[in-house]
Amino acid sequence: ETFTAPGGIPIGATSYSDWANQWCNAVVSKAAALGITVKPMIYTSRCEAANFNTSVAQWPPWIASLNGLSSQTESPWNATSCTNSTYQVWGTGVWSVWQYSWTGTVPGISGDCDLDVFNGTAAGLTNLVVGSVIPLSPPTISSQPSSRYVDRGSAITMRVAASGNLPLKYQWRLNGTSLANATNTMLPLVNIQTNNAGAYTVVITNNDGKATSSVATLTVNQLYAPVFADNFDTNSSANWTFNRAGTDNRATFAYDYAGIGVASAPNSTGGTTKGLRFEANLSLGVTNALSVSPAGQGFPTNSRLHFDMWINVNGPLPAGGVGSTEAITAGVGTTGTRVQWNLASAAADGVWFSVNGEGGVTDANVGSGDFLAYNGGTLQPVGSGVYAAGTGSTARGNGDLYYQNVFPGGQTPPASQQSGYPQQTGALNSGTVGLAWRDVVVSRNGNTVEWFIDGLKIATVTSALTASNIFVGYWDPFTSVSDNTNLSFGLVDNLRVEVPAVAPVFATQPQSLWARIGSNTTLTASATGLPSPAYQWKFNGTNITGATNASLLLSNLQGTNAGLYSVLVTNIAGSLMSSNGLLSLIAGSQPTLQLIGAPGSLQLNCLGDAGATYALETSTNLINWSTLTNMVAPAASFQFTPASSAGDLQRYYRLRSGL
Repeated sequence: ETFTAPGGIPIGATSYSDWANQWCNAVVSKAAALGITVKPMIYTSRCEAANFNTSVAQWPPWIASLNGLSSQTESPWNATSCTNSTYQVWGTGVWSVWQYSWTGTVPGISGDCDLDVFNGTAAGLTNLVVGSVIPLSPPTISSQPSSRYVDRGSAITMRVAASGNLPLKYQWRLNGTSLANATNTMLPLVNIQTNNAGAYTVVITNNDGKATSSVATLTVNQLYAPVFADNFDTNSSANWTFNRAGTDNRATFAYDYAGIGVASAPNSTGGTTKGLRFEANLSLGVTNALSVSPAGQGFPTNSRLHFDMWINVNGPLPAGGVGSTEAITAGVGTTGTRVQWNLASAAADGVWFSVNGEGGVTDANVGSGDFLAYNGGTLQPVGSGVYAAGTGSTARGNGDLYYQNVFPGGQTPPASQQSGYPQQTGALNSGTVGLAWRDVVVSRNGNTVEWFIDGLKIATVTSALTASNIFVGYWDPFTSVSDNTNLSFGLVDNLRVEVPAVAPVFATQPQSLWARIGSNTTLTASATGLPSPAYQWKFNGTNITGATNASLLLSNLQGTNAGLYSVLVTNIAGSLMSSNGLLSLIAGSQPTLQLIGAPGSLQLNCLGDAGATYALETSTNLINWSTLTNMVAPAASFQFTPASSAGDLQRYYRLRSGL
């Protein structure tokens, strides 16, 4: 491009040269953003060159000098006629292009033409004018987003990693529709609900092309309700069965992990920091394990073990210091009486899993990988198809790309550990789960057991399970003792066993009834469901404050209490409204009869409530009663004369409230 000053110094420039530099630098920057390298030229005359200072010497000069000199043997600086100074910014003999005529002729073009000569070779001209172009490099995805399984109300982050010429632009999509403001490498999803489920992709573009990721399916789990839970805020060790491989291990209940710098677990209530701490191979230098199971418990075949997990690692990182490789274990379908590890003498049972914190354990080592699945005492091989990472040689290691997308690495020890222990330096590699709280699920459906960490499916094992307990534990598969046992431990918090939630169903509903004014009465209902439903009674469709039990006591009934009563029952799986029960009120006074007059002229004096309905009944034996008449009391006291019967030896009368 060429440009000439429109006269004077433009706004924003401090000098004639500053103006030229600003313009040239802007051109260079805009071209670089497109992946192109250019070198602007300054077009000026020999005389006008005196208006520039040496700051523009970086730009090649294009000199207009119409002096009639030979363009093949002369220089644009050779002319002597100039009213201005002949000072040359670029130096004597320095020029790139010389416009030596603007009245020249070119075959095939009519009219006057500018004639220019380049001071160099044809290749030099190409390099100067065209510039160097960065090779095309459309986006290439190096880490595909991962499919996830999550509970309602939870939060996860989907990720993608790509390379290619910059700038790269991202657009996440759900079921093919672009998501608003989802234009980064990460897609945070919070308070997940069923409408968040579906197929996620991300389209990545640059100036050279685009790439679309593979589909990552987000599955929102069915609702679950706890049937067993322990948050370890108190010493609940009496409720657990300990299974230990010797004495060189430790399980500490109600351990306050804040003292070692660990933040409150995600599912803790009120920010509490107490949990179950595991340690193994404390001093003897012998492989060791322990596991704990709820005492005397058994759980349905359709249930899941769910807990928060933290694995602490002694540094320096990422490889970890001496004895750093220790693992959390967890499983289902156990009797609860076994030490769960792969030592033959342990006779492990059920289906269980093991994961270490810092990664890097290969199949050539004792631990046989970082993510391990067991059926009883049998480690499932990489080619078995049980690992979601595939059947390749890295399917059980943190180096597999399958793990690295959800666990990108970079975790560092808590700040207090970094300041208190010199070796707690560095950060963990990608694919590792240590030094962070993780959400762990071991789900059993019949004989199929699945393992998830942070919603990423790790393994699926099928086994004919006969036992029904669960366990969590800790395992050091190596003989080396940690060089700092205070930093080598595992934490389990907020453990619960959950079963699928069941929506409420009524066993009994509110019934219609009569009650006396001033008396008390109770309305009842009962419903089943899992978890147990919460009740909310309503009067004529409006909530009754504080009426949240299965029964509703109404005291000192008055006319305003008469009406329709119902109850709404609710749990996490749904809600259900009962039918209406009608409460009707009758007079509150006890009706009384008095005899007036002698035989043959009998009258009854009736005492009750004005406006109330009564039945006058008679009997000759106090056993069999018949109704003489129904009446509405005209006043609180009124008389009635019954018909006489000459054959009666005796006759009895009573006044009963009419219902």
